[in-house]
Amino acid sequence: MAKDKGEVELPPGAAKGGVRDNIEIICFTIILIVFYKTFVAQQFTIPSASMRNTLMIGDHLLVNKFIFARPQWKWESALFPMRAIERGDIIVFRYPMDRNQDYVKRCVAMPGDTVQFRDKLLYLNGELVTGPWEHHTLEDISADPSAEPVPGPWPPDRFAGYKEEPGSGGQSFWPYIDPEVQGTNQQGLAPMAVGFRDFLGPITVPQGHVLAIGDNRDNSSDSRYWGFLPMDHMRGRPFMVWWSYREGGTDYENAIVPNGVMELLKNYMDALRHFFKWTRWERTGYIPK
Repeated sequence: MAKDKGEVELPPGAAKGGVRDNIEIICFTIILIVFYKTFVAQQFTIPSASMRNTLMIGDHLLVNKFIFARPQWKWESALFPMRAIERGDIIVFRYPMDRNQDYVKRCVAMPGDTVQFRDKLLYLNGELVTGPWEHHTLEDISADPSAEPVPGPWPPDRFAGYKEEPGSGGQSFWPYIDPEVQGTNQQGLAPMAVGFRDFLGPITVPQGHVLAIGDNRDNSSDSRYWGFLPMDHMRGRPFMVWWSYREGGTDYENAIVPNGVMELLKNYMDALRHFFKWTRWERTGYIPK
């Protein structure tokens, strides 16, 4: 039978079946997802109150992973808006004491800065640094876990809650030294008395490091306890909350990190049951600053 004049004859091997088409689409999609998560952006969830109320427990963040990268070619910086870390940036990083965990804090000091905490307040190069991002809990949070953190600014004459005096008991570690980062002025890993949350320094941030502090100053494990953060631990900078969910129905209960398939399925089922009731709709699209 003669072929229609409008029919194009494909070369041998060019014709593909439906199965091959679908496999190619799936493989290409997987490659795009892996590339996106590795070099562009990734989803992170806030499990604790260390950044409350800037970031709430249950906030699902999209994190820009290339912003702090160091471009090797000019086309990289032209294609992707890269820059150095700046004071005030909210940062996601690998926790120095356990690199399998990711933390989110605020960068408050850069290499060469002199930092001091006096009566809970941060002094940078001798100047008081405060603002609406700085939160303190005026009540005893151990007695009332639902106590709301109160936003700043916090001038020296404003009550910021009861202080822990230096040497009030317990142990912490300061300063932390990354075994892969040498040549700093840190003294190594040494147990010291707590009180660093409220009194610290003055200390100078060494080269290659920053000081990372939680906005919820009375409920954050941060550089005041485990020391300087190496810059090569950076993962990125949050740029948007795409979903916020009150796990457990409150703003103060820490999120449950699933351990195993069954706990993961339980989390999904709880989210489906309470999606409309516990979602913080007003935070959708929120850009943290």
